[in-house]
Amino acid sequence: MSTKGYKCPCCGGSLVFSSDTQKLRCPSCGNMISMDAVRQYAETVESVEEQGDTYDWNEGSKRRQGEWTVKQKDGRKVYTCPSCGGELDAAETTAATKCPYCDSPVILPGQVSGQFQPDLVIPFQLDENDAKEVYKDFCKGKKLIPRAFHSEHNIKEMTGVYVPFWLFSCHTKGTLVYDAEKMKRWRDDYYEYTQKDLYLVTREGSMFFENIPVDGSAELDDTYMESLEPFDMSKAVPFQEGYLSGYEALKYDVPKEKCRRRAEERIKSTFIDVINSSINRGEYYSIRQKSSRVACNRGKVRYALLPVWTFNVEHKDKTYRFAVNGQTGKLVGELPVDKGLFWKHAIGVFAGSSVILYLLMLALSLNS
Repeated sequence: MSTKGYKCPCCGGSLVFSSDTQKLRCPSCGNMISMDAVRQYAETVESVEEQGDTYDWNEGSKRRQGEWTVKQKDGRKVYTCPSCGGELDAAETTAATKCPYCDSPVILPGQVSGQFQPDLVIPFQLDENDAKEVYKDFCKGKKLIPRAFHSEHNIKEMTGVYVPFWLFSCHTKGTLVYDAEKMKRWRDDYYEYTQKDLYLVTREGSMFFENIPVDGSAELDDTYMESLEPFDMSKAVPFQEGYLSGYEALKYDVPKEKCRRRAEERIKSTFIDVINSSINRGEYYSIRQKSSRVACNRGKVRYALLPVWTFNVEHKDKTYRFAVNGQTGKLVGELPVDKGLFWKHAIGVFAGSSVILYLLMLALSLNS
């Protein structure tokens, strides 16, 4: 398996995708190139390179200039950087990364082709500095977290990564059945009466679900990934490898068949919630769902790479994990609580409540 990097046609520097301009940028000379231009350039150059010169001397083919080579070492795939000669030991699910020695961006085409080629990609809209600002804004106003936790100096291993997702779309019809009860009470001079009327209530409906995302990476926390939703899929574009340049990217290692069950759970849960909200509960004394049936048809599954910033914050020998939606800026993560600040705040609230209670008691005693 070879690897690919995009080179600037002006100076030969490594091109990286810019979230600001949505173009490929050369850090060396500042040249900006649109994705379409890069695609046309690459198609022309690769077409010529693939044909190459023909000298049938039976000495085997030569490696193309600028191409990463791959070899087996201790049962692992090891890639050699054409820029500096450094060796990169990539994980089985790695689709894009950087050379750890010269920082050259690299794409592993075999990881994003064939059955692993995404249908769609949402390009990064936020760069690393944007993600840090999101984190700092998130910490503002939270009085109980340690003050040192606010500093961006504690942020470690910030990585922009394209996460593999399966997108499920379908048309859904369903029926829900409820046991309902109406109750009426009255009395006369001698007795109190209660009348109960039992009903079998049914509700039917249809809905269309489009692009329900399910995380296709086993190494990422599904709860975190779902908490980052929603992604604006109207901004998704047909996949091109150039969008990965300068970022990490993973290929899926959880097949769509295993992810389908989670999508079906979300479809059914949402459908039931919507149908339940359509019932006028004030009409009944009580109502309880008895059974349900959901049927999906015209189902479609697509494979997409969605942008996520991941990073850790270290505090007192403990690591706290965070993730930021690379399109919308939504952040999820866990925060520590400073016990000293907690008790200081709690005592202040208790003291304030005691003063208010004392004033109320004093006012009551003066009025009596």
